[in-house]
Formats: sequence, structure tokens, C-alpha cells
Amino acid sequence: MPTHKQFTEIARHYDRLMSNVPYRLWVDYLQKILARIGAKPRNVLDVACGTGNVTEEIYDRGYDVVGIDIQPEMIEIARNKAEESSRPIRYYVQDMAELKVDGRFDLAVSLFDSFNYITDPNDLARGMARIFDHLVPGGLLIFDVNTEYALAHHFFDQCSLERYPRYAWTSYYDRATRICRVEMAFEVLENGGKRQFTEVHLQRAYSLDELRQMLEVADFEVLNVYHAYTLKKPTRRSDRVFIVARRSAS
Repeated sequence: MPTHKQFTEIARHYDRLMSNVPYRLWVDYLQKILARIGAKPRNVLDVACGTGNVTEEIYDRGYDVVGIDIQPEMIEIARNKAEESSRPIRYYVQDMAELKVDGRFDLAVSLFDSFNYITDPNDLARGMARIFDHLVPGGLLIFDVNTEYALAHHFFDQCSLERYPRYAWTSYYDRATRICRVEMAFEVLENGGKRQFTEVHLQRAYSLDELRQMLEVADFEVLNVYHAYTLKKPTRRSDRVFIVARRSAS
């Protein structure tokens, strides 16, 4: 796993940073995918759940849900939010490659390009195998990734100075390693003053062939690959894709 500080200092400001993200629409899309394949899961594992925004949206739609994330700072916020809102959601600090929680799930989801943050392919392969072990026979895994097209074309380069937290992100893509380094400069309001800090985030570009192979080795069947937010096949210019896989029935 990368040793860079990721989602640590920004954790307490993360929900404000992401306040414009349409979480409800993301979960609408998940349900559209489930309806397309006739799946009716009851319990869900949210992998790399962050501060629990998607997890809460899933819970509010009637599912039993558990969230895991590798960053303690994010899980602490998710737990506090669940307690304040009286949502009985269980959250755990867990590395996906070493995933171990009680029970099995009908569905595992991992959103917001979380798999790209696993820059060692061996760790990602182990994580898929651990998710497999936590699904019921026939259970589903749905996740999205940023494509190499997105990372190589600097889709991470963003700047917002209109409201706090202010930020300026600059990305550098290495085609040889397929690693995208994103230098994220932030300015936040804390304790009546302004504070600046930087986090360096790393993402790896995975090809669809790589992901298919990892899933098949873990004994998943790939059902569909979609251009993000649609039910169409991806193109070479797709910046984000969603992959739907099913655990073998045995």
C-alpha cells in the first residue's frame, strides 16, 4: 500500500469538499444496474466507504450495510455521523487486501475510483479474493475505476478558490509505471484562521483486461462493463467505467 498521506488531514473537511457530489444519483445508478440484471440484494458491504456518505444512502434505501475503509480518520467521522443520525451502520478500519468482517453479503460495492488507490496489483488481486470470501454464492461485486485515458489526460487537474476548503490539484502520469501522482494543495478554515497543507495521492491505471483476469482468478464471472452512469459499453475515451462481477455459485 502507498505510504503517502492520503485522506488524513483532509478527512475532517472531506464532506465539505465533496458537498456537491450527487451521492443519491450514484446509488440510483447502482440500483439501475441491479434492476438490469434482476438482482435484489438485502445486505451490502461498502468497501472503501470513506466518511460513509454512500453507505448512509444505501442504508436509507432499506439495505443492511457495513462499511470498511483503510483510513482511521475517515472511519471515525463515519461512525460519528451514524451515531448522531441513529443509523445502526457498522464501520471498520480494514485494509481490503486483509478484509475480515463477520457475515457474508449479497452485494459488495466500491465507488469513487477506490480500486485505483491500490497501486500494487497483487494487493488488488488479494482484495478481490477477500471480497469473494465475504459474498454469498452468486453474490455481486460492483466497482468503478478511473481509466488510463482519464489519468493520462490530467482529469485530476482541478482548482476551486471560491469556497472553503479551497484546493488546487496537479497530476503527473507515468506511462511506464501507470501511476498517477496527484499533488493536492488545500486551504481550510480551522480555529478561526486559515491553514494550508498538501496531500499526495497515488492512483494506478488498470486495463480492463487486467481487471478481468484478477476477477477470474478470484473465481468471479464478469457480467458487464459499463461506461460510467450508463448501460452502454465503454469506449477508448471513457474516463470512468463500472464493472459488475458475480461470485461463482459454489
